[in-house]
Amino acid sequence: MATIAVIGGGASGMAAALAAAESLENRVLLLERQSRVGRKLAATGNGRCNLSNDQAGPPHYHGGNPDFVLPALTRFGVAETLDWFAGLGLAVRREEGGRIYPLTDTAASVVDVLRLALEERGVELICGITVKDARREGNQFLLKSTLGEDVICDKLIIACGGAAGRLPFRL
Repeated sequence: MATIAVIGGGASGMAAALAAAESLENRVLLLERQSRVGRKLAATGNGRCNLSNDQAGPPHYHGGNPDFVLPALTRFGVAETLDWFAGLGLAVRREEGGRIYPLTDTAASVVDVLRLALEERGVELICGITVKDARREGNQFLLKSTLGEDVICDKLIIACGGAAGRLPFRL
């Protein structure tokens, strides 16, 4: 059995933990600094959580290189995103301009569906923890936390959003 630790309990961290938990041979730990996972997600889209857009693609992105989205949209596009959420039990609705929201029109529904899926798949949530150091030791990773307990894992996923560039450690 492999132990997989995911640092960050936002949207990407929860999705990564769910993907890791697809194999029953994995023990998955989701480490979140906040008091609960999905806290920021609950506030997205003015509390409505814009899940995707039917018109997602380079013409709708700005900046010097709008094609940067192509690899992501090719591997996991709008249809795959909606299928994934449907598989978790989330119904959606479409609005003018291609915007896609949960049918309930509340981001809390998205957070609830993700939390329930994590629970159903046996992902262990460890909230209120800050990883202050991570290092590779042989074939494993040793994570030092502010809780004073070490976390040892075989694989490590860092999914802490914009904060990832400011982590106090380098692997």
